[in-house]
Amino acid sequence: MLRPDTRPRWPWRQLVAGYGVLGTALLVAVAVLGDRTAVTYTAALFSAWWLAPAPVLLVMAATRRAWRAVAALLVPTVAVLVLQGPYLVNRFTDHAGAVDLRVASYNVTHGKPLDGLRALIEQEEPDVLLLQEVTVARRAELRALAGYPYVHLGPLTGGRLGDGDAVLSRYPVVGVDRVTGLPTGARATDLVTLDVEGRELDVLSVHLASPCVGCTPAGGEANPAGGTGEAARTRLAEARRYAEVVAGLVDRGRPVVFGGDLNSAPLNRPLHQLTGAGLTDVHRAVGTWPALTRGPGPGVARVDVVLVSGLRPLRSVERDRGASTHSPVVADLAWTSGP
Repeated sequence: MLRPDTRPRWPWRQLVAGYGVLGTALLVAVAVLGDRTAVTYTAALFSAWWLAPAPVLLVMAATRRAWRAVAALLVPTVAVLVLQGPYLVNRFTDHAGAVDLRVASYNVTHGKPLDGLRALIEQEEPDVLLLQEVTVARRAELRALAGYPYVHLGPLTGGRLGDGDAVLSRYPVVGVDRVTGLPTGARATDLVTLDVEGRELDVLSVHLASPCVGCTPAGGEANPAGGTGEAARTRLAEARRYAEVVAGLVDRGRPVVFGGDLNSAPLNRPLHQLTGAGLTDVHRAVGTWPALTRGPGPGVARVDVVLVSGLRPLRSVERDRGASTHSPVVADLAWTSGP
Protein backbone atom coordinates (compact mmCIF):
# COMPACT_ATOMS: atom_id res chain seq x y z
CA MET A 1 0.00 0.00 0.00
CA LEU A 2 1.37 3.39 -1.02
CA ARG A 3 1.85 5.87 1.77
CA PRO A 4 0.76 9.47 1.15
CA ASP A 5 3.58 11.89 0.47
CA THR A 6 3.78 13.94 3.66
CA ARG A 7 6.87 15.91 2.67
CA PRO A 8 6.29 19.69 2.79
CA ARG A 9 5.71 21.16 -0.64
CA TRP A 10 7.46 24.31 -1.75
CA PRO A 11 4.78 27.00 -1.55
CA TRP A 12 5.64 28.45 -4.97
CA ARG A 13 2.11 29.73 -5.63
CA GLN A 14 2.16 31.78 -2.45
CA LEU A 15 5.68 33.04 -3.14
CA VAL A 16 4.85 34.03 -6.72
CA ALA A 17 1.63 35.72 -5.63
CA GLY A 18 3.53 37.51 -2.86
CA TYR A 19 6.10 38.77 -5.36
CA GLY A 20 3.29 40.06 -7.56
CA VAL A 21 1.54 41.84 -4.70
CA LEU A 22 4.80 43.39 -3.49
CA GLY A 23 5.72 44.44 -7.04
CA THR A 24 2.31 46.03 -7.54
CA ALA A 25 2.60 47.88 -4.22
CA LEU A 26 6.03 49.23 -5.19
CA LEU A 27 4.76 50.38 -8.58
CA VAL A 28 1.82 52.16 -6.95
CA ALA A 29 4.19 53.82 -4.46
CA VAL A 30 6.48 54.94 -7.29
CA ALA A 31 3.49 56.31 -9.22
CA VAL A 32 2.18 58.24 -6.20
CA LEU A 33 5.38 59.33 -4.46
CA GLY A 34 7.76 59.51 -7.43
CA ASP A 35 11.34 60.36 -6.49
CA ARG A 36 10.40 62.13 -3.25
CA THR A 37 11.53 59.25 -1.01
CA ALA A 38 14.67 57.11 -0.93
CA VAL A 39 12.64 53.89 -1.22
CA THR A 40 10.60 54.88 -4.27
CA TYR A 41 13.59 56.47 -6.00
CA THR A 42 15.64 53.29 -5.50
CA ALA A 43 12.79 51.00 -6.55
CA ALA A 44 12.34 52.97 -9.77
CA LEU A 45 16.10 53.05 -10.44
CA PHE A 46 16.47 49.25 -10.30
CA SER A 47 13.09 48.37 -11.82
CA ALA A 48 14.65 46.75 -14.91
CA TRP A 49 15.90 43.93 -12.68
CA TRP A 50 13.23 43.38 -10.07
CA LEU A 51 10.44 43.53 -12.67
CA ALA A 52 12.21 41.16 -15.07
CA PRO A 53 10.87 37.88 -13.53
CA ALA A 54 7.22 38.96 -13.83
CA PRO A 55 6.47 37.78 -17.42
CA VAL A 56 8.16 34.40 -16.85
CA LEU A 57 6.35 33.84 -13.58
CA LEU A 58 3.05 34.85 -15.19
CA VAL A 59 3.45 32.20 -17.89
CA MET A 60 4.36 29.58 -15.27
CA ALA A 61 1.37 30.49 -13.12
CA ALA A 62 -1.03 30.44 -16.08
CA THR A 63 0.30 27.06 -17.22
CA ARG A 64 -0.39 25.61 -13.77
CA ARG A 65 -3.71 27.45 -13.48
CA ALA A 66 -2.64 29.33 -10.40
CA TRP A 67 -5.12 32.12 -11.07
CA ARG A 68 -4.48 34.10 -7.89
CA ALA A 69 -0.81 34.28 -8.77
CA VAL A 70 -1.73 35.28 -12.32
CA ALA A 71 -3.91 38.12 -11.03
CA ALA A 72 -1.15 39.30 -8.68
CA LEU A 73 1.39 39.34 -11.52
CA LEU A 74 -0.66 41.30 -14.06
CA VAL A 75 0.46 44.80 -13.06
CA PRO A 76 4.22 44.01 -12.81
CA THR A 77 4.06 42.16 -16.13
CA VAL A 78 2.39 45.05 -17.91
CA ALA A 79 4.93 47.44 -16.40
CA VAL A 80 7.96 45.46 -17.56
CA LEU A 81 6.51 44.99 -21.06
CA VAL A 82 5.84 48.72 -21.38
CA LEU A 83 9.33 49.59 -20.13
CA GLN A 84 11.37 46.92 -21.90
CA GLY A 85 9.08 45.61 -24.64
CA PRO A 86 10.16 48.07 -27.36
CA TYR A 87 13.78 46.93 -27.00
CA LEU A 88 12.85 43.30 -27.73
CA VAL A 89 11.85 44.23 -31.28
CA ASN A 90 14.70 44.18 -33.78
CA ARG A 91 14.91 47.71 -35.14
CA PHE A 92 18.36 47.58 -36.70
CA THR A 93 18.19 49.37 -40.07
CA ASP A 94 20.87 50.60 -42.43
CA HIS A 95 20.66 54.39 -42.20
CA ALA A 96 24.28 55.04 -43.13
CA GLY A 97 23.45 57.31 -46.06
CA ALA A 98 20.92 59.36 -44.09
CA VAL A 99 23.04 60.19 -41.03
CA ASP A 100 23.64 63.94 -40.66
CA LEU A 101 25.10 63.91 -37.16
CA ARG A 102 26.56 61.31 -34.80
CA VAL A 103 26.55 62.18 -31.10
CA ALA A 104 27.95 60.23 -28.16
CA SER A 105 27.36 60.81 -24.45
CA TYR A 106 29.83 59.28 -22.01
CA ASN A 107 30.43 59.61 -18.28
CA VAL A 108 34.17 58.86 -18.27
CA THR A 109 34.15 58.50 -14.44
CA HIS A 110 36.15 60.75 -12.15
CA GLY A 111 39.87 59.95 -12.19
CA LYS A 112 39.71 57.02 -14.62
CA PRO A 113 41.94 56.80 -17.74
CA LEU A 114 40.42 57.75 -21.07
CA ASP A 115 41.02 54.42 -22.84
CA GLY A 116 37.28 53.88 -23.29
CA LEU A 117 36.90 57.31 -24.87
CA ARG A 118 39.71 56.65 -27.34
CA ALA A 119 38.20 53.27 -28.25
CA LEU A 120 34.81 54.94 -28.74
CA ILE A 121 36.30 57.55 -31.07
CA GLU A 122 38.14 54.93 -33.09
CA GLN A 123 35.08 52.72 -33.41
CA GLU A 124 32.29 55.25 -33.93
CA GLU A 125 33.93 58.57 -34.94
CA PRO A 126 31.27 60.78 -33.32
CA ASP A 127 30.87 64.34 -34.59
CA VAL A 128 30.02 65.60 -31.11
CA LEU A 129 31.07 64.17 -27.74
CA LEU A 130 29.17 65.03 -24.55
CA LEU A 131 31.30 64.05 -21.56
CA GLN A 132 30.74 64.03 -17.81
CA GLU A 133 33.06 63.74 -14.76
CA VAL A 134 36.00 65.35 -16.57
CA THR A 135 38.66 66.20 -13.99
CA VAL A 136 41.31 68.91 -14.23
CA ALA A 137 43.92 66.22 -14.90
CA ARG A 138 42.02 65.02 -17.98
CA ARG A 139 41.40 68.43 -19.55
CA ALA A 140 44.77 68.63 -21.32
CA GLU A 141 44.20 65.14 -22.78
CA LEU A 142 40.86 66.21 -24.18
CA ARG A 143 42.32 69.31 -25.79
CA ALA A 144 44.95 67.12 -27.47
CA LEU A 145 42.51 64.59 -28.97
CA ALA A 146 42.87 64.47 -32.75
CA GLY A 147 39.79 65.27 -34.78
CA TYR A 148 38.11 67.55 -32.24
CA PRO A 149 39.44 71.07 -32.71
CA TYR A 150 36.60 72.65 -30.73
CA VAL A 151 36.57 71.84 -27.02
CA HIS A 152 34.39 73.48 -24.40
CA LEU A 153 35.20 72.53 -20.80
CA GLY A 154 32.35 73.35 -18.47
CA PRO A 155 32.57 74.73 -14.94
CA LEU A 156 34.08 72.53 -12.23
CA THR A 157 32.08 71.26 -9.28
CA GLY A 158 34.25 70.71 -6.21
CA GLY A 159 37.12 72.96 -7.28
CA ARG A 160 40.35 71.51 -8.62
CA LEU A 161 39.60 68.18 -6.94
CA GLY A 162 36.21 68.02 -8.61
CA ASP A 163 35.02 67.53 -12.15
CA GLY A 164 32.78 69.01 -14.82
CA ASP A 165 31.11 68.42 -18.15
CA ALA A 166 32.66 68.89 -21.58
CA VAL A 167 31.60 69.22 -25.20
CA LEU A 168 34.04 68.14 -27.92
CA SER A 169 33.08 68.90 -31.50
CA ARG A 170 34.21 68.72 -35.10
CA TYR A 171 32.11 71.86 -35.61
CA PRO A 172 32.84 75.36 -34.31
CA VAL A 173 31.54 76.52 -30.93
CA VAL A 174 29.76 79.83 -31.59
CA GLY A 175 28.09 80.45 -28.24
CA VAL A 176 28.26 79.54 -24.55
CA ASP A 177 25.68 80.47 -21.90
CA ARG A 178 25.61 79.38 -18.27
CA VAL A 179 22.41 77.61 -17.23
CA THR A 180 21.02 79.58 -14.29
CA GLY A 181 18.32 78.74 -11.78
CA LEU A 182 19.60 75.27 -10.86
CA PRO A 183 18.92 74.09 -7.28
CA THR A 184 21.47 73.99 -4.48
CA GLY A 185 23.63 70.89 -4.79
CA ALA A 186 23.39 70.77 -8.60
CA ARG A 187 26.41 70.71 -10.89
CA ALA A 188 26.87 73.87 -12.96
CA THR A 189 26.31 73.46 -16.70
CA ASP A 190 26.73 75.52 -19.86
CA LEU A 191 24.50 75.65 -22.92
CA VAL A 192 26.85 75.34 -25.90
CA THR A 193 25.89 76.40 -29.42
CA LEU A 194 27.59 74.77 -32.43
CA ASP A 195 27.67 75.82 -36.06
CA VAL A 196 26.97 72.55 -37.91
CA GLU A 197 27.59 73.40 -41.54
CA GLY A 198 25.54 76.58 -41.37
CA ARG A 199 22.94 75.34 -38.86
CA GLU A 200 23.04 76.36 -35.22
CA LEU A 201 22.66 73.46 -32.80
CA ASP A 202 22.18 73.93 -29.05
CA VAL A 203 23.92 71.27 -26.97
CA LEU A 204 23.71 70.41 -23.28
CA SER A 205 26.04 67.95 -21.54
CA VAL A 206 24.63 67.35 -18.06
CA HIS A 207 25.25 65.31 -14.94
CA LEU A 208 22.37 65.31 -12.49
CA ALA A 209 23.00 65.04 -8.75
CA SER A 210 24.69 61.85 -7.57
CA PRO A 211 22.52 59.51 -5.49
CA CYS A 212 24.78 58.57 -2.59
CA VAL A 213 26.74 60.12 0.25
CA GLY A 214 30.46 60.14 -0.51
CA CYS A 215 30.03 60.10 -4.29
CA THR A 216 31.71 63.47 -4.72
CA PRO A 217 35.48 63.35 -5.19
CA ALA A 218 36.34 66.34 -3.01
CA GLY A 219 38.32 64.58 -0.30
CA GLY A 220 35.48 62.22 0.62
CA GLU A 221 33.11 65.01 1.63
CA ALA A 222 29.43 64.30 1.88
CA ASN A 223 27.33 64.50 -1.24
CA PRO A 224 26.44 68.21 -1.72
CA ALA A 225 22.98 67.12 -2.90
CA GLY A 226 22.34 65.34 0.42
CA GLY A 227 21.22 61.80 1.22
CA THR A 228 19.46 59.47 -1.20
CA GLY A 229 15.99 60.95 -0.87
CA GLU A 230 17.16 64.57 -0.82
CA ALA A 231 19.42 63.98 -3.84
CA ALA A 232 16.49 62.43 -5.71
CA ARG A 233 14.47 65.57 -5.09
CA THR A 234 17.42 67.68 -6.26
CA ARG A 235 17.57 65.70 -9.50
CA LEU A 236 13.90 66.32 -10.08
CA ALA A 237 14.38 70.06 -9.52
CA GLU A 238 17.35 70.02 -11.93
CA ALA A 239 15.31 68.20 -14.56
CA ARG A 240 12.49 70.72 -14.23
CA ARG A 241 14.90 73.61 -14.74
CA TYR A 242 16.51 71.94 -17.76
CA ALA A 243 13.02 71.23 -19.10
CA GLU A 244 12.25 74.97 -18.87
CA VAL A 245 15.46 75.81 -20.76
CA VAL A 246 14.76 73.20 -23.42
CA ALA A 247 11.11 74.22 -23.82
CA GLY A 248 12.24 77.79 -24.51
CA LEU A 249 14.64 76.57 -27.20
CA VAL A 250 12.03 74.28 -28.76
CA ASP A 251 9.48 77.10 -28.83
CA ARG A 252 11.99 79.15 -30.82
CA GLY A 253 12.43 76.31 -33.30
CA ARG A 254 16.03 75.63 -32.35
CA PRO A 255 17.37 72.07 -32.70
CA VAL A 256 18.63 70.65 -29.41
CA VAL A 257 20.83 67.75 -28.32
CA PHE A 258 20.68 66.96 -24.61
CA GLY A 259 22.95 64.20 -23.33
CA GLY A 260 24.38 63.00 -20.09
CA ASP A 261 24.09 61.02 -16.89
CA LEU A 262 20.67 61.45 -15.29
CA ASN A 263 21.50 59.26 -12.27
CA SER A 264 17.97 57.97 -12.68
CA ALA A 265 16.19 55.42 -14.86
CA PRO A 266 13.13 55.61 -17.15
CA LEU A 267 10.73 54.86 -14.26
CA ASN A 268 12.11 57.84 -12.30
CA ARG A 269 10.74 61.33 -12.84
CA PRO A 270 13.62 63.35 -14.43
CA LEU A 271 13.43 61.71 -17.85
CA HIS A 272 9.68 62.35 -18.00
CA GLN A 273 10.24 66.03 -17.23
CA LEU A 274 12.67 66.30 -20.13
CA THR A 275 10.62 64.41 -22.70
CA GLY A 276 7.60 66.44 -21.61
CA ALA A 277 9.52 69.57 -22.67
CA GLY A 278 9.65 68.37 -26.27
CA LEU A 279 12.71 66.13 -26.31
CA THR A 280 12.73 62.66 -27.86
CA ASP A 281 14.55 59.82 -26.10
CA VAL A 282 16.68 58.44 -28.94
CA HIS A 283 17.13 55.00 -27.41
CA ARG A 284 13.43 54.69 -26.67
CA ALA A 285 12.73 55.60 -30.30
CA VAL A 286 15.17 53.32 -32.11
CA GLY A 287 17.21 51.31 -29.59
CA THR A 288 17.07 47.52 -29.56
CA TRP A 289 18.66 46.38 -26.28
CA PRO A 290 17.77 47.64 -22.77
CA ALA A 291 21.16 49.45 -22.61
CA LEU A 292 21.68 49.34 -18.85
CA THR A 293 24.50 51.83 -19.02
CA ARG A 294 25.52 51.96 -15.34
CA GLY A 295 27.86 49.10 -14.39
CA PRO A 296 29.07 46.74 -13.14
CA GLY A 297 28.58 43.67 -15.29
CA PRO A 298 25.56 43.87 -17.59
CA GLY A 299 24.51 47.10 -15.90
CA VAL A 300 21.96 47.97 -13.27
CA ALA A 301 20.01 50.83 -14.88
CA ARG A 302 19.78 52.97 -18.02
CA VAL A 303 20.92 56.30 -16.60
CA ASP A 304 22.84 57.70 -19.62
CA VAL A 305 20.77 59.21 -22.42
CA VAL A 306 20.78 61.22 -25.62
CA LEU A 307 17.62 63.30 -26.11
CA VAL A 308 16.89 65.47 -29.15
CA SER A 309 14.54 67.99 -30.69
CA GLY A 310 14.61 69.07 -34.34
CA LEU A 311 16.55 65.91 -35.26
CA ARG A 312 15.23 62.48 -36.21
CA PRO A 313 16.64 59.44 -34.35
CA LEU A 314 18.08 56.78 -36.66
CA ARG A 315 20.22 54.56 -34.43
CA SER A 316 21.13 54.11 -30.78
CA VAL A 317 23.84 51.78 -29.48
CA GLU A 318 25.72 51.19 -26.24
CA ARG A 319 29.49 50.72 -26.47
CA ASP A 320 32.17 49.25 -24.20
CA ARG A 321 32.62 51.19 -20.95
CA GLY A 322 36.40 50.80 -20.76
CA ALA A 323 37.70 51.94 -17.37
CA SER A 324 34.53 53.91 -16.67
CA THR A 325 31.59 52.71 -14.59
CA HIS A 326 29.28 53.90 -17.38
CA SER A 327 28.80 52.77 -20.97
CA PRO A 328 28.86 55.41 -23.71
CA VAL A 329 25.68 55.91 -25.72
CA VAL A 330 25.95 56.66 -29.45
CA ALA A 331 23.10 58.24 -31.43
CA ASP A 332 22.83 58.70 -35.20
CA LEU A 333 20.60 61.60 -36.16
CA ALA A 334 19.15 63.32 -39.22
CA TRP A 335 17.81 66.85 -39.60
CA THR A 336 14.04 67.00 -39.69
CA SER A 337 13.99 69.93 -42.12
CA GLY A 338 16.16 71.65 -44.70
CA PRO A 339 18.65 74.45 -43.94
